[in-house]
Amino acid sequence: MVSIASFDLHQRITRAEHAILAYVKLRYPNAREFSVGAVHLDPAHLAIWITVDRDEERDKLSNDRETIPAFRRLLAEAGYPQEAVPAVKFAFESQETVNRDYGGSWWACVK
Repeated sequence: MVSIASFDLHQRITRAEHAILAYVKLRYPNAREFSVGAVHLDPAHLAIWITVDRDEERDKLSNDRETIPAFRRLLAEAGYPQEAVPAVKFAFESQETVNRDYGGSWWACVK
């Protein structure tokens, strides 16, 4: 049974994911996003992945010093638990790398 608190946390994650993806799509319109984590154990156990088409896009995005602080701000604005925001992890990957190094399998890449 899903508790109200758990349901509320997932709503906050969804709001944050939409805001983060909108932020990224300003520069990378084909960007996508997914998240994984054991947030039912602790909201700090969240990882948000941003995926783009090419390695060059991934590298620019991951090396931009404003990206992670902006993502953390958007998490906080979405109502994510303030004490967990600094612990949330962000990952960036390209479809180009997944195709080349993992035979096109995102599952193999993420695991």
